[in-house]
Amino acid sequence: MKVSLSRRSFMFGTSVSMGLLASTSVSANQKDSGRGDRLRYQGLAGIILYPELADALGYLAPLKLEWVGNTTSGPQDLQAATTGDTDFGEAFNGAIMKLIVSGAPVKAVLAYGGADKLTSGSIFVRKASSLRAPRDLIGKTIGVNTLMAEHECFIEQYLQANGLTDTEIRSIILVAIPPVVAEQALRHGRVDAVVLSNVFREVALQHNDLLELTTEYALYGAGNTDSIILRNSYMEAWPQSARHFTEATARAISWAQTTPPDHVRTFLISLIKNRKRGESTLPARYWRSTSVVTRGGYIRPEDFARFQPWYAWRGDTRTATLPADTFYTNTFNPEQTAQVITPL
Repeated sequence: MKVSLSRRSFMFGTSVSMGLLASTSVSANQKDSGRGDRLRYQGLAGIILYPELADALGYLAPLKLEWVGNTTSGPQDLQAATTGDTDFGEAFNGAIMKLIVSGAPVKAVLAYGGADKLTSGSIFVRKASSLRAPRDLIGKTIGVNTLMAEHECFIEQYLQANGLTDTEIRSIILVAIPPVVAEQALRHGRVDAVVLSNVFREVALQHNDLLELTTEYALYGAGNTDSIILRNSYMEAWPQSARHFTEATARAISWAQTTPPDHVRTFLISLIKNRKRGESTLPARYWRSTSVVTRGGYIRPEDFARFQPWYAWRGDTRTATLPADTFYTNTFNPEQTAQVITPL
């Protein structure tokens, strides 16, 4: 079978795209594969997930978490949760939308990340280059962590907002690069620009030879962009567990939103050291805010609707036109208002 990559190229490794994930046939299990007393999950090296924080703060008991390894990407994490290999997953809202439209029986239950004035994804270029404006990116290569996911959406919506034509946008080559080597790939000229988030952005900002071209915060304003999902079958089989898990995680998000950042960083570092997985504490040392802009991760319609124009541009009219509340539920969240939180 011949496979065409169109304008996309793969370098420095592989990634799971939303297109691959959306092609997976998913159906609800008659009997959920999970258990009511524990939730299996994939973690991230050097990162404390909010369910893990809830457990450490004592909010999650008597529920237990069962770590089964680390995820390689948001779409892969969604796939594991959808097929029953894990019980919850975390990913970009656009990926969640595409998965649900493809027939996956899941719902977002909490926002866990986004963009605020302190924490945001950014497009970086080399100061030595001539790239200074959106039009300068025409025909260039840009590194992203995963194809067909959040960074790609950010780039294309940024270029659309700045008046580039479809042809000009499609001339840009997006390259999948693991975040740990993305900055070096930019510095060594393997790509012309790169999108960096979280600790990788914070580290890049310390280097005088790189220039931040724009941020998600500049494009979208303060907003939630990522969510935690549960399977519908899990919520139906174990409603009390689903509610307690969501409530505990919402409390943990609220704790991180309202606790002085220095204290949060110290606590996260101690948790990473104590779990003894041989991982770096660097991400925790650069933690600045939750980037969740609503108290306790309450989900708003715009947290999903903001990405629907991107799907319309890509020709996916179904994803672009479904009501935003198709993709999420706030039923289990103890926070029942969209109170906006300003980072400390």
